[in-house]
Amino acid sequence: MSDSFPSAPATYALRPGEVHVWKVTLASSNSAITEFRRILSASERDRADRFSFEKDQARFISCRASLRLLLSRYTAVPPDKIAFRYEPQGKPALVDAGWHFNVSHSRDLAAIAISHDAPVGIDLELIDPAFPRGDVAPEFLAPDEFAALAALPPDTHLASFFQLWTLKEALLKALGSGFSLDPRSIHIRLDEALNPTIVSAPPEFLQISLHSFHLHPGYAAALAVLTPISNPSFYAL
Repeated sequence: MSDSFPSAPATYALRPGEVHVWKVTLASSNSAITEFRRILSASERDRADRFSFEKDQARFISCRASLRLLLSRYTAVPPDKIAFRYEPQGKPALVDAGWHFNVSHSRDLAAIAISHDAPVGIDLELIDPAFPRGDVAPEFLAPDEFAALAALPPDTHLASFFQLWTLKEALLKALGSGFSLDPRSIHIRLDEALNPTIVSAPPEFLQISLHSFHLHPGYAAALAVLTPISNPSFYAL
């Protein structure tokens, strides 16, 4: 799939089973950040101020404001009036029911998934060769996944690991369970194109739709939806 996406759908009124995924390039200019900051809530501004580094603060402000701007298009609520609540494991949701969303960001990119009728989870990760995947994999991968990964040619190992990582993160985020559910209880098989199949998982995942996709060179990304769907649609903000 190309990483060149249209800037808007034909309509923001999602049909049943439809999911929109947005690629967001996070702003860094002082003028953009100043404008974005104005539409955040007081608690979001306080959270932004707690970042130690200016770049991290700018990324947070840009990501949160972009989420508000997008949700405003779907809900017809002004972006500064969007109200959030948090589920028991910390997953953000809208106070007004009827819309579902999820956000992930890595470096200067963010991915936002929006659905009208089913919880969604999305994950985006920079494919970082320096990441200590040898330490993390045994705690994150099912035994069969770990064995399959170890058997891969070295030049495919890195991308495969990060695709599994994002797929499991997306699944757990869709369910809203965080890591209260052991990710090793989910067994995912990847084909040569890194497309996923759930081999075994807890019953909560029986009806889930799982997608890996290419959002930007050098990144792995995945989407999970707690209901069967067709392929998601992709846009760029």
